[in-house]
Amino acid sequence: MMRTLSKALFLLFGVIAITRLAALVVSRRLDEGTEVSDEVRRVVLFDGVEFESRAGGLRNAEISVVMGSARVDLRHADIDPGGAILLLENTLGGLMVHVRDDWAVTVDDVLVGGGEVEVRVTPPDELPVDAPRLNVQAITRLGGTVITSRDPGT
Repeated sequence: MMRTLSKALFLLFGVIAITRLAALVVSRRLDEGTEVSDEVRRVVLFDGVEFESRAGGLRNAEISVVMGSARVDLRHADIDPGGAILLLENTLGGLMVHVRDDWAVTVDDVLVGGGEVEVRVTPPDELPVDAPRLNVQAITRLGGTVITSRDPGT
């Protein structure tokens, strides 16, 4: 009985380790761009990451989280004069995005199966008409996504 249980646990931990390693390899191969790139993609599988953009003209960013967590800081980036698109996909994970308080941020969200998107940004009527524009498309499946221009803890 104990021998069978030991084998089962060993097998289970082996499968978890192999899955985690495979997820790490796959996510690294799917990542594109660097902290200074105007177009970037980050894929997070069974892991946690922090990413801070310092792009000079951010146009497109895509962050995908599956059973993990990501903290994305865009406060040190500048948006392309034509605006920027941020695609967020979050499945069974946690995703926090920090944006600048002088950006006009619009959020289109799709919630699936109890997902939640919380938006805490400067209201559009408090910004100039020519404020940099960030369009966020957030798809959240059984997870939580926060988009905020407030400092952490506020």
